Amino acid sequence: MLQQRAEQRRRDEEDIAEMRRLLGELGGQEMDDAAMETFSRALAEETGALPPPHIVVEAIKQSQSADPRKIGDAVRAHYRRPRPRPPVPAPA
Repeated sequence: MLQQRAEQRRRDEEDIAEMRRLLGELGGQEMDDAAMETFSRALAEETGALPPPHIVVEAIKQSQSADPRKIGDAVRAHYRRPRPRPPVPAPA
């Protein structure tokens, strides 16, 4: 259990680092802690809750923007995508 948490924390830290890099590139400014806090608040306000870091990274890449509104749209689109469902067994 502790190993799983440590692995999840490591993945989250890697995703947050990727988030900083992408936002810095797309926004044209360095994403220090204060800038990340401002971005996180704006995104949480836009989406209703702060999504997991890997979802935010995917949304930033999809929206090609540092604007929390556009990223929020991509987050919502992510959750609306149809998910593959297991096949339903045919009636006998």
